[in-house]
Amino acid sequence: MAIRGEPKAHQLFLLRHADAEGDQYGLGDASRGLSRNGRTQARLMAELLGRTTIDLVLCSTATRAKQTTQLLGLPAPIRHLPRLYNANARQVLAELAAVDDAIHSVLVVGHAPGLPSLAYSLATPDSDTGALAMIRPVFPPATLVGLEFFGGWSGLSQARVFRALITDPNAAQG
Repeated sequence: MAIRGEPKAHQLFLLRHADAEGDQYGLGDASRGLSRNGRTQARLMAELLGRTTIDLVLCSTATRAKQTTQLLGLPAPIRHLPRLYNANARQVLAELAAVDDAIHSVLVVGHAPGLPSLAYSLATPDSDTGALAMIRPVFPPATLVGLEFFGGWSGLSQARVFRALITDPNAAQG
């Protein structure tokens, strides 16, 4: 918690969309919706996020990302950004650079390999080693990473990883 007069850290949460169905109907990758397990994962993630304050959600326009975001049920405004669909780390950073510095916490709902690549490239040496170990070498669907940094969104180049969560839909069934 920031002491009076100290700057408040920005928080960035990167969430890979929940598990998706295959392209059963030939509509294309962007049209794939969530599988049954994916819907369960998204609901579990909503519970895991708990009382985390999210001020803004940046979401890929892929159906599976939009469905994941919807199932989170967050009260924050949502921006659906076509450029986040299969974006690489640099493209995600470009979208974050446009965020107003008055916004302290942003959730990006998107895809691999862009989100994992961004998390790894931003991670500072003082990052939580347990959280980093959780997401290396895998970053499966419905994985959330929390990072914090000081400074503005447009200058984001390093952040401390402080949290990692991977939802397991099988745990909810057992």
